[in-house]
Amino acid sequence: MRLRLSGFVQSWLPRSLAVMVAACSVSFQNATAQFGNVFGNRGVGGVMIDSDGVLRSVSKEDQSRSLEQLRGVLQGAQGDLAQATSMRLISLKGIQQIALDAQKLGKQIPEDVYCLGGLTRIDYVMVYPERNDIVLAGPAEPWMVGPQGSIVGKVSGSPVINLDDLATAFRYVDEARQGGVSVSIDPTEQGYRQFNQTYARVAGNINPTTVAELARAFGPQQVTLSGIPAQSNMARVILAADYRMKLYGMNLAKAPVAGLPSYLEMMKNRSNASTQLQSRFWMACDYDAITHSKDRLAWKISGQRIKTMTESEAFDASGQRKQTGKADPVAKKWADNFTNKLEQLATKDPVFGELRNVMDLCLVAALIESQNLQSLAACDLSGLLGSSAKYKTVELEVAKSLDPQISFVQTAQSMLISASGGVMIESWHFASNVKESESVAQAKASIARWNDSNQWYQ
Repeated sequence: MRLRLSGFVQSWLPRSLAVMVAACSVSFQNATAQFGNVFGNRGVGGVMIDSDGVLRSVSKEDQSRSLEQLRGVLQGAQGDLAQATSMRLISLKGIQQIALDAQKLGKQIPEDVYCLGGLTRIDYVMVYPERNDIVLAGPAEPWMVGPQGSIVGKVSGSPVINLDDLATAFRYVDEARQGGVSVSIDPTEQGYRQFNQTYARVAGNINPTTVAELARAFGPQQVTLSGIPAQSNMARVILAADYRMKLYGMNLAKAPVAGLPSYLEMMKNRSNASTQLQSRFWMACDYDAITHSKDRLAWKISGQRIKTMTESEAFDASGQRKQTGKADPVAKKWADNFTNKLEQLATKDPVFGELRNVMDLCLVAALIESQNLQSLAACDLSGLLGSSAKYKTVELEVAKSLDPQISFVQTAQSMLISASGGVMIESWHFASNVKESESVAQAKASIARWNDSNQWYQ
């Protein structure tokens, strides 16, 4: 799956200021109407979608009130699901049947099914031909409502994988193979011209008033989505993760973990900045080769899973971008540092953990399809997989445009700075990188032998 989005827009500054224009996305809903409409339309990631489809900031009071309501509604894990475990097995056949039965009868999806038994990561995909099933396995915890409305594990604070994102990844797996899944946030040509005209007039007098004037001149950026539904929770997760990365990179928000200065802070005193190049940042998958048993009934997913990348780009006066294939050293240092901090960020700002979960799900969907695991298991997952899937995913408000914000810092000399990019998920590429390992069969044998009960988890 290949997902691209552009966040910040560049401007060439003829004086000793670096002005950053940020695409301030995005609101998304982590829980869905499928277990009670309890999560409603709320602002997440510091913004919300208004009635015109414009992304705007949410006040702290509204955010606090929303979280209090959510925490009062979510029941949390019950019974043996209330115990954390290093390895929980989730039956895809089982959760598909429960979801389709509930949908057919007009009932709510059970909360524990929606939260996939508290699964916080997928480490194994295991095939059980004897029970015609495919099973996902990984660590799991009891869950609660965490920061920004995410459903997170009570022990680690890592976001819980949810059924809606799983269904979206599975349903659009063919689009992922074709490379047609994309997300972009782009300025309008008129907005770009207005911004440069305004900046030429106020360049010698940058202050809070002229910064606000620059933002108004730039106007809203347009959100374009293809390949996955614009109203899907998965689209919102991807947009929100890009938004948060840009806030931290452009010094529009302080990172909630130590040792992560903004990119602008790192560039502030640089004396040899290029006046022609900008830096683009994006998050991408980072998996090791997927290992499997000789009989191909067990598959192990490992690796860092998510990383931050950068590339220098050149722009002309109209904003046309040209890739260079090279990375600025300071930008590379910031990107590497951000990658190293992502695990900590995933608990402080859970949208990064949710993005990691989305990447896992896209990889699993591509693995099941590319390795023909449904046939190997004699397991029909058509209720979840493919364009004819019967399970209905949630439909959220569609983000059509977003308001810009501007940040500026004093620099050693004039420079051209950009931070476009976003998220790229190449699930089929990583799903094709497999190798045999006998240790995976041994791991499957030691994890659990699925019993004969109809339980959807173990």
